[in-house]
Amino acid sequence: MAVNSTSNTTSTLNGSSGTLGGGTVIDVNAIVGKLDSVEQAPIDKLNTKIAKQDVSITDLGNIKSKMSILQAALQDFTDPLSYLNKSVTSSNATVLSSSIASSLEASAGTYQVDVTSIASAYTSSFVSSKFNFTTANSIYLKATDGTGQTINLGGSGVATLSALRDAINANSGASKIRAAVVDTGSGSSLVLTSTTGGSANSLTVQTTNASGAAVTATSSQAGADAVFKVNNQTFTRPSNTVTGAIPGVSLQLQSAGLSTLTISSTNTTSAQAMLTNVGQAYNDLMTSYTQLSKYNSDPAQRGSLYGDAALQSIIDNISLSFTSSLTRLGSSLTDKNSRPISFTSLGLEMQLDGTLKFNSAMYDAAVSAGAFDEIAQGTTSSTRTAVNSAMFYGAGLDADINSFTDQKSILENRVKDLQTRKDEKMAKYRAQYAALDALLYQLQSMNTSLSATFNALNNQKSN
Repeated sequence: MAVNSTSNTTSTLNGSSGTLGGGTVIDVNAIVGKLDSVEQAPIDKLNTKIAKQDVSITDLGNIKSKMSILQAALQDFTDPLSYLNKSVTSSNATVLSSSIASSLEASAGTYQVDVTSIASAYTSSFVSSKFNFTTANSIYLKATDGTGQTINLGGSGVATLSALRDAINANSGASKIRAAVVDTGSGSSLVLTSTTGGSANSLTVQTTNASGAAVTATSSQAGADAVFKVNNQTFTRPSNTVTGAIPGVSLQLQSAGLSTLTISSTNTTSAQAMLTNVGQAYNDLMTSYTQLSKYNSDPAQRGSLYGDAALQSIIDNISLSFTSSLTRLGSSLTDKNSRPISFTSLGLEMQLDGTLKFNSAMYDAAVSAGAFDEIAQGTTSSTRTAVNSAMFYGAGLDADINSFTDQKSILENRVKDLQTRKDEKMAKYRAQYAALDALLYQLQSMNTSLSATFNALNNQKSN
């Protein structure tokens, strides 16, 4: 009986041609490529989440910017000086904003302000290895205008870079130093910032105390003074909040550029203008918040800040505060008719969509009832308190932004871990499939040789 080679077996062994490990039987590159795609999928998902965190952080910054405008409008409205006979406007709010600090000192007129540069704070960065967390020791930090702070490391002291950051920030009000931990890509670093700007302010870190050896920063950036001109007279200031350059006017420098400040006497509609400014600033804030926190059944179409409970709580507190009475020295303000004075009674009506609408009839009635005579004597607004709380440095919106930033850092670290594991797996897979390819090649060669032998034997028998 003749013995024939099996063509199906030969076809299966041939497979697709490849290049690794001989690569004549199986396509190692294709197989490993598919495995790589499987391993890459969770990394891509995490990178998508990281991108969303970036969007959320940016959008929270937009909310904070809108809220700062509302904060300024509320400050103007509740400040008794606003009800004197001076007002100031800036032709370019991106360069500087301004407010009347003293109507008695401010003189009506036009002022040309040319901002050359704005002030910045001194910063320095220290890699983790600069600090010894394994044995008992201490470091001493000192800002130019702050009090020195000694922090114990190792032993019974702090044992991590994050704990060192927290210890520094707990005393930042006195030390004038803020700390943050950042991931540089090659490791973690402690970034220290002087909370007071200007070229004269810096900070130092010693190993033990003021006379100890200095801890060398990995990198640092010197603080800079704000430089600007008012009607061609040059000024320098360590802060971007400037007083004294224009009598009776407070300037908030925003960026380099030109702006014209106009100081003029206000008219009888000044109170209405300030009130409508509050309403407009609030509506702008709510428009952004509503868009950025919107719900959609498709998660991909939801706002970047949807589900941010901390932000929702802040917005809710501000919205509810508009119906609260304005106060002075702890007592509610009332008009001549003994009615409580609130933003609502003054003419800012809350609409169903959460925005405010100015009601001129209610405003006129409030004026007639002497409401603004009471407000002009000074007032405290729960709305302003809520906004100030949200804008407080390190809390409120800052804390919310930091939460998103921390989550982003966690995701980035997970991506690094997964990438390392994927690279290790791919190297292992390549080696294994290359070895399998070599083995199949040997089996194929053996099959070919046996087939030739059997065919020769069959031919001999046939003859």
